[in-house]
Amino acid sequence: MRPGRAGWQIGLLAAAAAFALPASGAPAPPAPPAAPAAQTAPHTPDQARLLAIRAAQADGLNRLAGMVLAARVSAVKTLGQALGPGSDREIALRVFLRPARMVSEPRVYSDGVAEVDLEVPLEAVLRKVNDLYTPGEHETAALEDLRYRAVDEYLRASGLGRAPRSVSAAILKGVESARPEDLPELFPAAWEHVTAMGRVEAIRRARVQAYEAMARRLRGILLGQTGKVEDLIGGVPAAESLFDVFVRSLAVGRPPRMMPDRIAEVEVVAAVRDVIQVLKDVRELRGPQARWTEDQIDRLSVRLKAESLSAIGRGMPPAEEVSAAETAVEGGSPLPDWAAQEFEAAGTARFSDDVTDPQEARVLAARSAKARAAANLAKQVDAVVLKEGLAVRQLAARDPVFGRDLTTFLSSAHTATYCATEDGQGWKVVLRLPLRRLYECYRERS
Repeated sequence: MRPGRAGWQIGLLAAAAAFALPASGAPAPPAPPAAPAAQTAPHTPDQARLLAIRAAQADGLNRLAGMVLAARVSAVKTLGQALGPGSDREIALRVFLRPARMVSEPRVYSDGVAEVDLEVPLEAVLRKVNDLYTPGEHETAALEDLRYRAVDEYLRASGLGRAPRSVSAAILKGVESARPEDLPELFPAAWEHVTAMGRVEAIRRARVQAYEAMARRLRGILLGQTGKVEDLIGGVPAAESLFDVFVRSLAVGRPPRMMPDRIAEVEVVAAVRDVIQVLKDVRELRGPQARWTEDQIDRLSVRLKAESLSAIGRGMPPAEEVSAAETAVEGGSPLPDWAAQEFEAAGTARFSDDVTDPQEARVLAARSAKARAAANLAKQVDAVVLKEGLAVRQLAARDPVFGRDLTTFLSSAHTATYCATEDGQGWKVVLRLPLRRLYECYRERS
């Protein structure tokens, strides 16, 4: 061994000792993140709006994930149970859903609450589930529950969100710079009901996964035209041990990201020069069995075209460390009977005899049917009596803010049925609308 190598390896082993494995075999996690000490000034109206929309997006994604995980694979088991709560497979499914497309424009109410509609193709979800899950005896991955809930071959969910009371300047900057299709961090959003131990465990799991992902990435690097790093390391216990110690000693690239779908993300980083150095040490351990020269290993810096490599690991808190979210209306007041209702209205339209293209005729009929369903729904909502004979339409007429909220609320109706009529000569649309959000807007104004 060359001079200086022994000292380098001793330092590496010492660094690894700093991440000594507990009984579970995983590195000791950092302390859980707390609410940031340095807070921003009060959000500007535009910032509050953006944060609310992003919070609604996260809520919608969690509802989409819940819908998929609740689908039954047998009479006694859901997909979530089959994948394993908080497992790598559940995390993979949730991350897969993150790019779900936002349908139409976000709706923002006068009380600062935002609402968004998200959709994802049903067939794409089924393909992902088939990649993650192999049905056991008396089980199926057909997920008929989802097929029944899909509208026009899409799974849809709505999410509600309000701007967090305070976020750090770094979080706010990340939200403002994130692309619309990316899910930004909103901590403490979604983590308010997770215990400190739950946050610690989520980060620990993410860190373990990050090290494993880095090990897989490094082992798959090509060495020359034939062979990989795996071939250089494998078969020699001392080389395996040295490589493992190196990976476990890698630094975390940035603070853990506590994502709003309740997934902690940890990134570890390996400098390419350090990777080359440890591979040279492995080569020396192999002795005459090593097929690759030091020059071939040195050329990795050119082949990789990067100064460092990174890998991300993800983890979720254990279910027992997550308390039930508050479901009561703020202030603890019970919902009036009307606010607990869910209205439904249908609209139909026949295909036009003047349109010869079947696809165009269907689109036009569907639009007309939806407009009629929306008009019927609006009539039902207008007639709701809020209190002491005061109807929704009366309050909207004398309170412009409530009137605008009512218009926003009516646009949030989601499509429950979207199909041809029974005689096949037209199209039918059924809209559904829970009234709780309307009650919250009314209560805010009253």
